[in-house]
Amino acid sequence: MVSDDVRELIGRKRTIEILELLIASDSLNYSEIESEIASSSDTITDALELLCEHELVERVEEGPKNVKYHATETGQDFHRAIEAIEDMLRE
Repeated sequence: MVSDDVRELIGRKRTIEILELLIASDSLNYSEIESEIASSSDTITDALELLCEHELVERVEEGPKNVKYHATETGQDFHRAIEAIEDMLRE
């Protein structure tokens, strides 16, 4: 049975989109993410918190007003698993 955590990660609005953006971009700050994702700041904040909570994304404070986000290896593995599921559905 699929866990509630997995359901929440996949079902939460913009979560996978943000993970994909971070994988493609290596590292971004919040404003850069916000400029790329067409969504409310609350949705982006919630998605980033969820991704960080599950260690799919890491939040790194490089300075008092300089916080960067980047996908972890686990986040990249999670994304590859989702892509594999998409491939199965296309067949």
